[in-house]
Amino acid sequence: MLGAPGEPRFDAAPPAEVILLGLGDDWELELEYAHSVRRRARDAHWILIGAPRSGDAALRCFDTLRAEFLAYPPTPDVLRERIRAARRPAAPTLSQRAGREAVAERFSRWFSDLELPELLRALDPRLADVTLLIRGEPGTGRSLLAQYVHLFGGTAAGVFVRVPCAEATRADEILAAIEQAGSRAATPAALAICLENVERLAPSIQALVCDWIELGLPPGVVRAPRLRWMGTGGDADAQLQPDAGLCRALSELSIRLPPLRERPHLIDVVTRAVTRAWCETRRERSRRFGEDALAVMEEYPWPGNLRELEALVVQTLACSTSDPVRSDDLQCNGRAFSPLLPSEIGGREHDDSSAERAVASASAEGMARHEIAIRRVEDVSAAAPRPSAAPEAAAAQRAAPVDEISLARLVASLSHEVRNPLATLRTFAELLPERFADPEFRNRFAKVVSQDVERIDALVEQLGRLSDLQAPKHETVNLSDLLEQLLDAREETIRNRRLLVLKELDAERSMVVADREQLRFAFDALLGRSLELVPERGDVYLASRYHNGEPAHPPSVRVLLRFHDPESVGSASPAPGLSVAENSLELTVAELVIRAQGGRFALTSSEGKETVIVVDLPAR
Repeated sequence: MLGAPGEPRFDAAPPAEVILLGLGDDWELELEYAHSVRRRARDAHWILIGAPRSGDAALRCFDTLRAEFLAYPPTPDVLRERIRAARRPAAPTLSQRAGREAVAERFSRWFSDLELPELLRALDPRLADVTLLIRGEPGTGRSLLAQYVHLFGGTAAGVFVRVPCAEATRADEILAAIEQAGSRAATPAALAICLENVERLAPSIQALVCDWIELGLPPGVVRAPRLRWMGTGGDADAQLQPDAGLCRALSELSIRLPPLRERPHLIDVVTRAVTRAWCETRRERSRRFGEDALAVMEEYPWPGNLRELEALVVQTLACSTSDPVRSDDLQCNGRAFSPLLPSEIGGREHDDSSAERAVASASAEGMARHEIAIRRVEDVSAAAPRPSAAPEAAAAQRAAPVDEISLARLVASLSHEVRNPLATLRTFAELLPERFADPEFRNRFAKVVSQDVERIDALVEQLGRLSDLQAPKHETVNLSDLLEQLLDAREETIRNRRLLVLKELDAERSMVVADREQLRFAFDALLGRSLELVPERGDVYLASRYHNGEPAHPPSVRVLLRFHDPESVGSASPAPGLSVAENSLELTVAELVIRAQGGRFALTSSEGKETVIVVDLPAR
């Protein structure tokens, strides 16, 4: 059809595949026409024809169109070829075909047993601009489902943008991620933006994102005729409460993915499918997992869900040639796998990109296997103040002064911590006159003195910070985020000492009532000293979960820290028979501050020189 921009016949015509638009002098009429037909012609390819030097300006002005520019007058052959190319769908490359096939295979393996009626709606090309919220625990396949909707839905011809919200501290970081991905095409046919772990966004950023969803991206950001917002989040509705508007904006369509513990039959199904695919890829004979191995796997609560299960199967197949695979062949990061021990499976789900630094966050059931260790310290913690049911009562309890027993423990810990370096300094000082000529002794003396003086200085600083603390504030603190930040700050220490830190932090229910800075001070001291006590190449286990309340035990967020001790303290200790951890000043300081928040603190060392610390803080 040929006509001016205001031609009435265009209104009744079917959607155009290609639109040739001749540009006049000021382009006002042409811009108004393109704006008026933007919805009906969103899938059209536009060819702008104008003055030779106006190409860049034209593409900037018509930035939301999937457009190209031809200088006037184009030759007939060039114009015909451009029209033919625009009408001919672009064939997917080999890498794109392989990617689509891999996503489809995993989708079939993970979700073939589920009825997801909302998925059919999400795949409908007519609803390609409808927002989609995918809920579930980490490892259930939230990002995989988002990718599947993009590849086989209405935005398949466009660009898929993943935004890890856990790593975004500013709104411009989200815009930069969108811009970087969208720049792969001048004007992509479609843009699918997936916000991963949306609950990790700060409330102020959530409000901005809500505006972008409802009103459009800010000027200057990459544009596309079709734009779809998707989000992945936790299983509980409370996860998006910081800004209910963002929840509404993202959940025009909503899909919940159940955890693996609700689908135990999948353990056998997924194990067989992954084993078959692994053997076929490497041209090996077919293998299988024996009944005893499957029985062990069925006992494990799978806090990392399907991603964790697949990683375990792949690691076991790579480390063992057995057929069938037996229970003692199961491998997890070079270690024998046991359903009673925490595991760090290397394959994290991609939608937890900031956890590439750690294992998958555990569900509440993921800590069930540690109840035995927790019960070992319940008797110790029973004497400590319990969090009050009401925040106001907890605040009053937090203001209580340090009791005489706590003060005695503080003095004993300080005495022990200072006495050890002083004894070393005294010994070296006595030997110095007779061994002064020995250069090796002088070098060792200088090193030891420097280390011990630094240690005493650190202890004095700890006491100074403790004495400067004011009455605790009544704030809501995300304990999981706080622990992540403190561990990230010690990443270099962990790497240099080659420690293995196993984390299972419940990010979904981690809000506590406490003074944020005082809590940071307490856990900074607790984690810092614990990592110092662990022998080189040792391992530390850190977990948190929401603990349901009872009449005598109001709801709390429980933190479990477990590590193996160095050599126990000898008879010269001011508290004979106690471990180094039990005599540590930093851990005593941490206990005092945590108890001042209305929390409970219990520490015990077993005969096997394993220290277990349990902290309970009032839950919000």
